[in-house]
Amino acid sequence: MSVDFGTLFPTFNQISASGRIKCKDADFIVTEHTDIDFTGDGEHLWLYVEKINSNTDWVAKQLSNICQVPRMQVGFAGLKDRHAITRQWFSVQLPKVSDISKINSALPDEVQITNSLWHNRKLKTGQLDYNHFEILIRNIEGDKDSVDENIENIKQFGFPNYFGPQRFGIDMGNVEKAKDWFSGTYKVKNKNLKSLLISTARSYIFNSIVAERIKQGFWNKPVKGDIFQLQGSNSWFKDSNATPDEISTRLKDFDINITAAMWGENQPISNDECLYLEENIASQFQTFQLGFTKFRLKQERRSIRCIASELNYEWLDNHLKLSFILRPGSYATGLIREILNYSE
Repeated sequence: MSVDFGTLFPTFNQISASGRIKCKDADFIVTEHTDIDFTGDGEHLWLYVEKINSNTDWVAKQLSNICQVPRMQVGFAGLKDRHAITRQWFSVQLPKVSDISKINSALPDEVQITNSLWHNRKLKTGQLDYNHFEILIRNIEGDKDSVDENIENIKQFGFPNYFGPQRFGIDMGNVEKAKDWFSGTYKVKNKNLKSLLISTARSYIFNSIVAERIKQGFWNKPVKGDIFQLQGSNSWFKDSNATPDEISTRLKDFDINITAAMWGENQPISNDECLYLEENIASQFQTFQLGFTKFRLKQERRSIRCIASELNYEWLDNHLKLSFILRPGSYATGLIREILNYSE
C-alpha cells in the first residue's frame, strides 16, 4: 500500500501549478459562525476567542486551568488550525473564575476573548453553522490559467469531500495501527486513540470509494443505486421515483449530493451499481470489518461532495487570495488541493 495521500486519493481537477500556504499566521484566517439564541443566564459561560498560532485543545486546557474547572467542562465546536488566525466559541461550565478581564489577563498574548455570553447549554462538537476562510497562497509557480479553470470547476461542481491527511497520521501511519489493533497484534488502552483508529478505518474506506468514483469518471454523476443527501441536511434517502434528468438537475443546482458509505457491520442501503462498487472497495479491508463488527458500528452515509459558498479569488502578483464558506466537517485544504499543489 502506498503511503502517499495524494497518490491514494486523486484530485478531480488537473493540477498544473504549485504554491505555499501558512507562510504567516495571517495568511490563513478562519472565522467560526454559530447562530445561537443565547439565554443570557445558565451555568455555561460562552467565550468567543481569537487565537494566533495556538492549538484549539491547548486553549481549552488553558481555560480549564484559569476558570478552575475540569477539562471535560470546557466545550468547543471543532478543532481549528494552529498556524493561523482563528476565531471560535468555547463554553465553560460553572467557572469558578468568570471575570472576563481576569481570564483575558491570564491568557497568553496570542489568545484573546472578544465576546462573552451566558447560556444554559454546553457547546457541543460540530455545533456551528459554517466556517469562513480567508487564505493567501504565496509564490505560485506554473500555469495560472489552470488555477483559474480549477476554481471555476469548483464553483460549478464542488470538490471531493475527502477526509484530510491529518485524519490518517504521518505517512498514513494510523491506517496500519488500526489494522494491527483490529487484528489483535497492537494493544490500545487510550479511549481517544481507540476512537481515532475506528474513525481512521471508516474514513479510509470512504476516501477509497470517492477515489474510485473519480478514477471511473463519475464522482459527481449519479449511478444506479446511489443514495442522496439534501444539501445542508444530515439525512439520506433513495430517490427511486425521480427520473435521471431530475436527479442530474438537482445535483447541478446543488440541491442534493451523492453519498458514499461510512462502513459498518451491517449491509449498506445502496444497491445495484453503487452497492457493487462500495462492497468491492470494502472487501479489500477485511481486517477493518472485524473491528466494525466487534464495536457494533452501524452503516452511515456521507456526502462525497463539498460545496464552497461565496467562493471568491483575486491575483496579487504571483500570490492568490481566496475567500469562501464551508459547512462543518469539510476541509479547506481539500479545496486548495483541487486548485494547485500546496506545501505548508
